Amino acid sequence: MKLKWILLLLCTFSLACNSDAIKTEKAEESFTISNSENLEFLLSPGIPIEGGFSIYEQAEHFEVSEIQIKDKGVVYLYTPEAGFTGTDIVKIKREDSNGAEIYAQTITTIKINVTE
Repeated sequence: MKLKWILLLLCTFSLACNSDAIKTEKAEESFTISNSENLEFLLSPGIPIEGGFSIYEQAEHFEVSEIQIKDKGVVYLYTPEAGFTGTDIVKIKREDSNGAEIYAQTITTIKINVTE
C-alpha cells in the first residue's frame, strides 16, 4: 500500500513539473494617438537573457508594427497607415525561460485608438 502512495506522489510531482504546464497571464494597455504620431511602448527596461518578446497577433492598419531593442530596453513601435483612424489591436507575447524550458508567458493586448 505504501508503494502505491509513493508511486502516486511521484506521478503527481512529475506531471506538475512538466514543461507543458506553462503559466499564462494577460494584461491590457490602451493608448490614443493621432494618425500623424508614432507610439513607442516600453516592454522591458532590460534585454531578457532567456525567453523574450514576439508579436503574437499583428495589428491590421500599420506602416510600422515591430519590437525593437533600444538604449532604454525592449520597445514596441507602432505607426498607423496613412489616413487610418479607428482602433488597432496588437498582442505581444513575453516568454520567460530558465534556459531549459519556458515556464511562463504573458500576453499583453495593446489597444491603439488612432484619431485625426
